[in-house]
Amino acid sequence: MPAADILALARRELVGPEAVGARELPVLRVGVAERVEGDQGREWAGFATHLSPQDLHPALSGWWRCDPERVVQAGLMAVTLGHYVVAVLTGIDGYDSRGDGRYRFHATLAGCVTELVTPQQWVNPDAPGADRARLLLGRRLESESGGPVAYVQPGG
Repeated sequence: MPAADILALARRELVGPEAVGARELPVLRVGVAERVEGDQGREWAGFATHLSPQDLHPALSGWWRCDPERVVQAGLMAVTLGHYVVAVLTGIDGYDSRGDGRYRFHATLAGCVTELVTPQQWVNPDAPGADRARLLLGRRLESESGGPVAYVQPGG
C-alpha cells in the first residue's frame, strides 16, 4: 500500500456509538475476504471492495461467538477491517443459534465502502437505518476483543 494511502487512512475521523445515538455499538471485526467451500449460501468470508452487495452480505453472515441479545438490542452492527468501518448491518431483529455459543443474525446490509482510501460508499436506500450507516462508513472505529465481535461504549 502506498505511503500516501496509509497517511490518508491514519487521518480518518474517529467515530463511536454516540455518532448513531447508541449506548453501545457491536462491532464485527473481519479479515480480508477469502473464498470458502461448503458453506451454505456463500462463496466468500470476510470483506473486499470488489464484492458486490449481493456477495458481501453473505460473506459477513458467519456464525459468531457473542452475546446475541446485545447485538439485537443495538439493532445494527458496524463491520471493521482493521480499525475502519467497511460495512454496516442494520435491521437486526433476531438470530439463529447453532447451539454451541455461535449465532447468525437476521440483518440487512445497509451499506459498504467500495473504495477504502477515498472512501467511496454504497448505501442501500431501502435498508432500515441507512442514514445511520452513512455516519459510520469509512471512519475509524477502534475496538478490542478476544473474538470477532466487540462492543464499543461511548468514549471508549
